[in-house]
Amino acid sequence: MTLFYVRSYGEVVSTNELVKRAIEAGEPEGLVCRARMQTGGYGRQGRHWTSPAGGLYQSLLLRPAVEPRIVPTLGIVVALSIRAALERLGGPHAQAIHLKWPNDVITDEGKLAGISMESHAGGVCVGIGVNVFHAAGEALPDGKYQPVFFCDVAHASGSVGGVAVGAKVYDDCAGAIAAVGDEVLNELEDRYQTWLNCGIKPFLPEYRACNALQGRRVRIALVSGQTVVEGVVVDIDDDGCLAVDDGHSIRSVAVGEAHLI
Repeated sequence: MTLFYVRSYGEVVSTNELVKRAIEAGEPEGLVCRARMQTGGYGRQGRHWTSPAGGLYQSLLLRPAVEPRIVPTLGIVVALSIRAALERLGGPHAQAIHLKWPNDVITDEGKLAGISMESHAGGVCVGIGVNVFHAAGEALPDGKYQPVFFCDVAHASGSVGGVAVGAKVYDDCAGAIAAVGDEVLNELEDRYQTWLNCGIKPFLPEYRACNALQGRRVRIALVSGQTVVEGVVVDIDDDGCLAVDDGHSIRSVAVGEAHLI
């Protein structure tokens, strides 16, 4: 039985807001709200997520029956699912895709996808944004997190009668974006059930294999800018925390954002 069921929209303020209202209304787990554009999309820590046509914007309604302390590790599982979906669709010649703790999906050139998670009214809203195509005429945002696009990572190109992404050809860009969204859901479904039953531990080897921060010197900071720790990343521990050697001891960091030094 398939867990997820998709409702598609044109332009919305935020798919996260649609899901949070659905949580309040008592809708069952598995709802996915997917939109062509958002006017008020946001990612982790409430940061604005530019959402022009060309990206995948979908939010999931989940009701995980786990201890509250376990819930944040779901972001790692979602990130792994996005990475696996993009690698599958991109084919063997796609650029390497990595994960930046806690749950950014990146390449060596920039950020490919992001995730937000909010506990709300007894449920969890998981927001997913993937840069699939660069919208014509849309200026790239300035700043640290330069976006990259899956169509470039997967060496997409125009094709007679459709749009090629990796090894597959779609009728149009909208079809390719929907395929990315569907593949993410396909990859997440089994992982989600494993996470419900076993927690984060089964996913640690997969995460360690694509951890972009391994061996890198970082500063972990809160959204306020306050530094939590500086040091060298040595691992992801059994609770999904970032293990950082600060020169005196190994610190396990559960919250914050990693900045490369």
